[in-house]
Amino acid sequence: MPEIKKTHSLRVDPGMSIRMLADYMTASEQAKRTLLTRAKYVPIAPTIQHDAARESITTHLSSGAGATDDIKQRIEILKSGLQGSQFEIDKAENNADYLERYLETLPPIPAKAHEVLIGNRMPPLHVEGFAIRCAPDLVFKRVNQRNVAKMGMGFLRYSKGKALPPETACWQGAIAVGYLTTKLQQGLAEIDPDRDLTAVIDVWAGQCYTAPSNSVYRFKEVKAACAGIAQRWKQIPPPPNAVF
Repeated sequence: MPEIKKTHSLRVDPGMSIRMLADYMTASEQAKRTLLTRAKYVPIAPTIQHDAARESITTHLSSGAGATDDIKQRIEILKSGLQGSQFEIDKAENNADYLERYLETLPPIPAKAHEVLIGNRMPPLHVEGFAIRCAPDLVFKRVNQRNVAKMGMGFLRYSKGKALPPETACWQGAIAVGYLTTKLQQGLAEIDPDRDLTAVIDVWAGQCYTAPSNSVYRFKEVKAACAGIAQRWKQIPPPPNAVF
């Protein structure tokens, strides 16, 4: 999560992403306060993101995860374009690092996935007065032995030099399953969610964590946490000298 500088112009976000909520569930009380501030007050100014790397990886996986020539070419383009502002240089270097690590680890995807699609932003889920935002990197689908369609979501995680804590991955997977299950119960989805198709992929460590078997219990804990966040949301103060 990029650091919020005092000079950043900010906008107020009405909710929290599944990824950030998973980080929240495993954070200390002090870290939780920081996460809530960063979730509510989002910098308008550009921040270093890994959009180019994620785009290349999702395209590679959705096309069958065969040859990696396209990714190697993308790395060369990113490295050859190290010019312009310092921000653009840093962004290109970070995305190139991400892709190089992906080629080193080549993390797996859920074994039961028959179809791999590129994910898109989905409608938020309102839980206990709080909005959970969902933007999976990948969508996994299959048809089981009873000819019933199943689906899950995949999320790429990457932090240079640092493996994702497995417990954080478990919470993220559980929240994603809870999101899909609730949407189905609300009549806003047509395909049954599948825990075995819902996964968090740690690119740095080369690990694929499918949603845990106690996802139902964990999502109940998340809903309780969301109720608490909703009560605190309006009282969360902005960073010092914030400009809106």
